[in-house]
Amino acid sequence: MLLEFAVENFKSFKDLQVLSLEANAEKENDPNVNRIVESIGGYKTVKTKAIFGANGSGKSNLISALAAMWKIIMYSLKDDSILENFITPFKKNTGIQEPSFFQLIFVHEKKKYRYGYEADSQKIHREWLYVKEFREVVLFEREYQQFIELNETSFKEGKIIKKGLKMFTSKTLIISVLDQLNEPISTIVKECINNKIVISPDLTQYKNEWYDHTLRYFEKDDSFKSWTKNLLIGIDESISDFEIIKEKTESGTEIKIPTIYRKVNNKKVSFTLKMEEAAGTKKIFDFSRILYRCLKDGDLFIVDEWDALLHPRLTRKIVELFHSPDSHPNAQLIFVTHDTNLLDSDLLRRDQVAFVEKSKNGTSEIYNLSDIKGVRVNDLFEKNYLKGNYGALPILNSIENLSING
Repeated sequence: MLLEFAVENFKSFKDLQVLSLEANAEKENDPNVNRIVESIGGYKTVKTKAIFGANGSGKSNLISALAAMWKIIMYSLKDDSILENFITPFKKNTGIQEPSFFQLIFVHEKKKYRYGYEADSQKIHREWLYVKEFREVVLFEREYQQFIELNETSFKEGKIIKKGLKMFTSKTLIISVLDQLNEPISTIVKECINNKIVISPDLTQYKNEWYDHTLRYFEKDDSFKSWTKNLLIGIDESISDFEIIKEKTESGTEIKIPTIYRKVNNKKVSFTLKMEEAAGTKKIFDFSRILYRCLKDGDLFIVDEWDALLHPRLTRKIVELFHSPDSHPNAQLIFVTHDTNLLDSDLLRRDQVAFVEKSKNGTSEIYNLSDIKGVRVNDLFEKNYLKGNYGALPILNSIENLSING
């Protein structure tokens, strides 16, 4: 369960910025909606977080930062160029490259973990891991390839690194190395980050991957198959059934054709998903496996431009799925959106809404709706946002006098 993500010196984020999922003291008044969840250790987090802001404000950079941290943890041991490919510091006038900062705080069982690192395109500068059950204690803190703190009592894995491992280099993370050796705490950290977080920073880039992923599981998981059918029928009352039809080409190759059935003039008519269905229906199918996994297993889905191609009512329904008491209590959704219809106090609490705003000097800032003084629980969030009361709006005055005649 994610509590917080922090980033500094990455793309448009010059100064330290924090995306918090911790819930405030606001009371829930609807027993049929679970917009927050309380862990065994007493930590309260929101189930969903919507991120708003003008085009070019840095919203996508925030998702990219999360993806960069995730990728580096995943591949620092396997890909020698991973830092160079994913570290993109804020552009400064000086020629000195300072490291980018990434940190995640999450809850596993009764304990809160704080893990992070600083890195540039060539090496890891610092890496740290803290854990808190009753009080926060350091497990390890490294500077370059030296430990500056090592808790050998609570972090016995540190002895392995201390003895010297060839895998531990200036470009590899300790967590990644120890995970390969199946060391307990390190495995927990990587499990909670890499295996419990799904990120889609670019829908066009991952479109075929998500589609293939869903297609594969639709055929081998009957529970998922039934859930996907119900999801598609639920978003479009004209849909009566859905199946994968297998056909063979003249060359003998088998092809799979996802097919939707509708009742037309009391007749069952088939429509191929790829060629004859709307973009929004295709998108829901593409992401249905990820949605199912997160809702069932308690994973976190992070997605950029989630509402693209989707009707506002459908986007709202997806958010409501994560708020449903039937979903896994740890299931979470972070999504970037321009859909102001979602700025509704009946759907999202003040602590479930974040804004990203870019200053004139090109630096992005993250802040919550709950951080703004005077915003009440039942305010008209959408109306006040569009009036400019919360900031994070595009400035359009400069285009009013544009002429196509030059």
